[in-house]
Amino acid sequence: MANIFISVNNLKHTFTSKVENLTVLRGVSFQIEKGEIVCLLGRSGSGKTTTLNLLAGLNKPTGGEIIVNGENITQWSTEKLHTFRLKTTGVIFQEFHLLEHLTAIENVMTPMILANEKEEVAKERALELLKAVGLGDKTMNYPDELSTGQKQRISVARAIANNPSLIIADEPTGTLDSKTGDGIMKLLLRLIKKYDMTMFYTTHDPYITKLANRILILQQGKVFEEKEVDPTNFDYDNFEQLYQPKGDKA
Repeated sequence: MANIFISVNNLKHTFTSKVENLTVLRGVSFQIEKGEIVCLLGRSGSGKTTTLNLLAGLNKPTGGEIIVNGENITQWSTEKLHTFRLKTTGVIFQEFHLLEHLTAIENVMTPMILANEKEEVAKERALELLKAVGLGDKTMNYPDELSTGQKQRISVARAIANNPSLIIADEPTGTLDSKTGDGIMKLLLRLIKKYDMTMFYTTHDPYITKLANRILILQQGKVFEEKEVDPTNFDYDNFEQLYQPKGDKA
C-alpha cells in the first residue's frame, strides 16, 4: 500500500466485569489507505463494533496500537481523543443517536459548535449539507417528525459536518428497508468521494458489502481474511459463507 492512512497493529481488547473477563479482539491487524472504502464483516460477537469504537477513540484497547495519519491514538489523552472525534472522524450509528429536542439543522450544527465554529458559519454549512442529503425542506423538523431514512440522512450530514478525514459507520443501514438503505449508502459514498474522505464500516447487507473497495473478515478475534471486491463478480448466493468459520485459522 502506497498511501497508508490507518495502521492497526496487534489490537487486543478484553471486557472486564465482576463475573468474567471476555476477550473479544486477540490481535487484529490491518491497514487502510487514504480514500479507501473498507467493509468489516464477521458474525455477531466477532468484535466488529468493538474495532470501530476503538478506531473512533471511544474506548482504549487492552493492547496493540492504532496509527492514524502517523500518530498513535492509543497513547492520547481523553481530551485529545475528544478533539480527534470532533475534527478527524465522523461516526454514523445504526440507531442514529440524534438529539430529540433539537431540529434537523441544529443536530447538524452541533459538532461544528462543539468544535468552536461560529454559529452563523455552522448554520450555513448545516443548511448546505441538509440540501445535499435531500432534506433542505426539513431543516426545522424534529427527529420524531421524520422517517427512519430521513433521520439517517441527518446522521450522514452531521457526520461530515466538520470535514473529517475518516467516516466510521456501524451498520448504517441496519434499521432501514433495502431501498432506503441503498439510497443512504449511495448518497454517503457520493459525499465521501466529493469531500475526499476514507470510510470504514460494518454491514450484514450483501449489496452494501459490494460497495466497498475491500473486505476484512473477523473470526475468533483476528482478521482471518481479506478480499478485494469486484463489483462485476460478487457472489450474492454465497455471501453468508464469508461469516462461516473455516477451521482454526484465527
